Amino acid sequence: MKLNPKEEEGIRKMKKVILLVVIGAVLFSSLISNSVVAEEAGITVGKGTLKIGGILQAGFTYNMEDKQGIDAFTMNRARFLFSGTIIPDKVKYFVQAEMVGSPAILDYKAQFFYIQKTEIAVGRFLPNFTIYMPYATSKLELINYPITTQKFAVWRQVGLQTTTTTQYVDFNLGVFNGGDVTNNTTDNNDAKDFLVRADIKPPLDQAKIRFGGYGWLGKAKPPTTYQDTISHVVLNPDEKSFKLNRFGGFAIVDYNKEQLAIRFRGEFLMAEDEYLTGPSVDEKCTRKSQAYFAHVGVQPVQQVEFLARYEAYDPNTDVDKDGNSAITGGVNYYLDGINVLFYLNYLHKMEQAKEIDNDLVQAQVQIAF
Repeated sequence: MKLNPKEEEGIRKMKKVILLVVIGAVLFSSLISNSVVAEEAGITVGKGTLKIGGILQAGFTYNMEDKQGIDAFTMNRARFLFSGTIIPDKVKYFVQAEMVGSPAILDYKAQFFYIQKTEIAVGRFLPNFTIYMPYATSKLELINYPITTQKFAVWRQVGLQTTTTTQYVDFNLGVFNGGDVTNNTTDNNDAKDFLVRADIKPPLDQAKIRFGGYGWLGKAKPPTTYQDTISHVVLNPDEKSFKLNRFGGFAIVDYNKEQLAIRFRGEFLMAEDEYLTGPSVDEKCTRKSQAYFAHVGVQPVQQVEFLARYEAYDPNTDVDKDGNSAITGGVNYYLDGINVLFYLNYLHKMEQAKEIDNDLVQAQVQIAF
């Protein structure tokens, strides 16, 4: 049977439609199967494995007193995390990038596991100093870091750190460029800073307890805070370095019974810093400061947690009424654990010298993946 040109054109179009449907079905099924395989096997790269994560945090800050600041929505963090294994059980890596502001690599850490129960990390990362400084920001129970970390953290350092994990005790040893330059990528003096830390983990059934202490033994380039009206020069012919030491202790308690969870965090930290009193490095004094906090969280059901924190800071222990303290109250709503988390904090600040109306209400939403 001979078809007319119009019927032949219709058949050709139908064949094209059928071919497109078949190709689409094949591509869709291939995409679905590849996604399942990728989810099961992880992302593979030229060598080893790659895992991608992220932390997205946005919020709003309301000033109780208008003169203290502008009420505003805030973009707090937009971070992407890359980690993986190069040699199974022996060599791993971790990279973290921050996209808020200028894109920057925050962390690069190469991890080696050639010594039994010990990790050797080399690169730029957060040393295991204070309770919260090495925490992922997605694991902070309150929006702001406690005062011990805010005032004394050395933040990201370039260097080497060992972490040895045993059944009852963990300990760290580290050597870094120096805490006098926070978030450093290089150094400003030949002296290096040293970290030592020990965590004790007593065996208990219903509670997890961790307590211990740490020390940061630092050497800083002579500070230039002294201003000589004639020379404006700090004389340092022998390349002397100044002390920048921090010592602290901490306790962590996590108690869980059925749905009820109670969490306690406490930390005390003291610092010893040398500073100039004249145009020569021989004219110097030592300033001692300290800070502490106590934090309690009660989670009666899985999705809601109530929190309270008291913290205090004394910038110079030899001077009276120059410090400040604060009380933070908070409520967290865990829509899906820390992966979808809503924070609401009220921060009441108290100054010893002169009380200022500078309280804050802060809200934050977090997506972590």
